[in-house]
Amino acid sequence: MPALVQNPNRSHPFRATGAPPAWHPTIPSLIAAFVIANATVASPLTAQELPIMPQEDQRQFDNAIAAVVEDEVITYQDVHNEAARLAEQVRRASRNAQEFQQRMRELEDEIIQSKIDRILIVKAFEKEGYQIPPSYIDNEINEILMREFDGDRGRMLGYLREHGMSMREFREDTRREIILRFMRSQMRQSEAIVSPVRIERYYEDNREQFRRDESMYLRIIRLSGSDARDTADTIMEELADGADFADLAREYSRDRRQQGGSWGWVNASDLREDWREIASGLERGEHSDAIGTGGSDLFILHVEDRRESGIAPLREVREEIEEILVSRMAREAQERWLERLRRDAYVRHY
Repeated sequence: MPALVQNPNRSHPFRATGAPPAWHPTIPSLIAAFVIANATVASPLTAQELPIMPQEDQRQFDNAIAAVVEDEVITYQDVHNEAARLAEQVRRASRNAQEFQQRMRELEDEIIQSKIDRILIVKAFEKEGYQIPPSYIDNEINEILMREFDGDRGRMLGYLREHGMSMREFREDTRREIILRFMRSQMRQSEAIVSPVRIERYYEDNREQFRRDESMYLRIIRLSGSDARDTADTIMEELADGADFADLAREYSRDRRQQGGSWGWVNASDLREDWREIASGLERGEHSDAIGTGGSDLFILHVEDRRESGIAPLREVREEIEEILVSRMAREAQERWLERLRRDAYVRHY
């Protein structure tokens, strides 16, 4: 896939964090978080109790302008289309019609601000002289086609029609999403250096955050069929002769063969009780005998490494802390930059 083409004579200050937005028209994650954070356990509002706007009033409302950002207009129809996708969640979190209306107004305000910021980010990208090669957009759309629609272009076009979007609009939407991903990656890269002193200070101030249960790096060989016991005996002999457990898993196991039987780091508390007792008694590099579970399958456990319960040492969580601090620094830098963009741009709310 071709790289982004950018103006080599200029650098851009915007860098952002977080996972890239979904390809299709969606509510940003912060808006979805708003719905979850404001949910209640009270009896939800029923669909019959929802306030209904007359169709003529709804059409006039949709055509009204919510905001103008530089030379782009955000209509209430744009806002309404996105809010509608979360309306059911808001309804379930609302106890009455008044609360539902209040939550929807707050949600729409979040959507408007998010749309404003996305426009400002794209404008900043373009002002810096960056460009997205058309082939890059083509590849992105093809990936979406294969991933989301199994290569069925008719299905994708039907989905776009259902959501009121033409192919041209979808292409432009895809271009903007690529821009947002690029800007986020730029922000994150610029904030990627964290001093060791800051990492150590965070660790000392937040030690309880790194309390861990007993865990182990577990590999499992699963055997099935009428010859499972004979195969288990063969594996035991090969292990006694010094064979590598992962290599034997790739040869014999019915599960995770390509991964050498690896299940990664597993908390002991997450294992079934009989397995937990067996695995907890194994030292690093040791394996169990073949274990039956009441069926015809047999399992051989191998503890490649283990961590005792307690507060994890700094060496084990240094990368985790660095990721936390980089994300925090990038978010703060992004918000400072967005504040400057909002201040310098022409933005009018209606």
